[in-house]
Amino acid sequence: MKEDLNPEKKEKCLILGCGPSLNEITESDIKNLSKDHIIATIKQSYLKFGDYSDFQFFNCNNLVKYERKKAKFIYCSPHISPFLKQQEVDYTYKMSEFSPNRKLCHFDDLNDFFSIENMGKYFGPGIIFEIVLPFIYNLGVKKIITAGWDFHKNEKEIEHFYEEKNRKSFSNPARIPYDGENEESIKNSKKVNSFLTSKGISLYCLDSDKCFLDDSIERIKL
Repeated sequence: MKEDLNPEKKEKCLILGCGPSLNEITESDIKNLSKDHIIATIKQSYLKFGDYSDFQFFNCNNLVKYERKKAKFIYCSPHISPFLKQQEVDYTYKMSEFSPNRKLCHFDDLNDFFSIENMGKYFGPGIIFEIVLPFIYNLGVKKIITAGWDFHKNEKEIEHFYEEKNRKSFSNPARIPYDGENEESIKNSKKVNSFLTSKGISLYCLDSDKCFLDDSIERIKL
């Protein structure tokens, strides 16, 4: 996988999520970083930066049609949506039917969670935990930067880089986070950072007051 999907042997990756901090970066930032970074987009961030995306990740929530540019399209979900009949997909990962009982927080050792054999099998919550970070990890990178991976300080609330009214127009709009999901996800970000650090991989996130990842993750400007 490392050789097949990372032919240029790039050791740095920029992951673009759909959180509000995505509005704090520009196309010029992405164009410049794409010279030596793998660019991974998540869901609607592809609509903004798809020209530079190498991998586009999405699941059965907030679906829109993604037009082919150069990215590989990667679908990961417990359900195979009928929508996929009209959507090109290069790699499909179907989560285990038992995945809600095997969340990232249940793993003391993340080696199994991140193993190439288990990619996409377990629940995060959230697509970045479920497939994006494990997939990028298995490409053999040494540095990961995220922008738009933000979460929220209040439970049952979520914010995107686009307006909420737009989300309601998507196919199968995602439900609001369950009670405690934001706190759980922020704790998961610390756990993942510790795991990546143990593997010699540096994890950074965009320095933004919209980003509520664990403080152990170093903030940087692009």
